[in-house]
Amino acid sequence: MRFKVCSDRATVVVFEPTADEHRLDAGATITIEWPAGGDDGLVSVVGDMLVVWAPSGGYTRAWRSDGTEIYVGPESGPDAS
Repeated sequence: MRFKVCSDRATVVVFEPTADEHRLDAGATITIEWPAGGDDGLVSVVGDMLVVWAPSGGYTRAWRSDGTEIYVGPESGPDAS
């Protein structure tokens, strides 16, 4: 599954289970992909943050608006297949 998150104000996106945090500027997007795992991935608003939970048995990959990949754990980043 692949989808985008955005916000009308600057916020922080937290990727779980690694607790890796990334700033999301107002109007920018982060593209998120769950290439494997169950169907229980979740995006939630917690306080003033967006929290992205990887599906069980899976992992998360993510890209900034400019296309650069965000490292959010061992299965992500430019070295991921």
